[in-house]
Amino acid sequence: MSSSEKDVERLDRALLRLRRFLTAPPVLPDGNDRVELSTLLVVDAAVRAAPASVKDVAEALVVTHSTASRLVSTAVDAGAVVRAPSQADRRTMLVEPTARGLAMLQRAVEFRLARLEGILDGWTPEEVAAFAGSTERFADRATWR
Repeated sequence: MSSSEKDVERLDRALLRLRRFLTAPPVLPDGNDRVELSTLLVVDAAVRAAPASVKDVAEALVVTHSTASRLVSTAVDAGAVVRAPSQADRRTMLVEPTARGLAMLQRAVEFRLARLEGILDGWTPEEVAAFAGSTERFADRATWR
């Protein structure tokens, strides 16, 4: 077995160990509320694709249009986003984050970043930069589309 094959096996084992880190619970505590992870994903998609249609949300989350529509409805019910008709095409509904949704998303990002900073404590800036670059490259190739 070549050293490259051994490294691929090491990577496989490491990714299996990371599954709990990468698998978020379906419902997250947020103060006195509980927020579905899908709601945060919808808000994130709406921010990144602004103005975002339900189709844009479906593509960002890699789900069907009907699933995205249901997830958007859940996010609307949670007060995280609103739907508004597009000015350009009245048949298209746009998904816009609310102040509440943006605040929930910000708290989630702060939590994740603090967790990563704790894990990376003791790494040099160069090591963090190299890991970030390699992980981005890996994620770009591994994303299901």
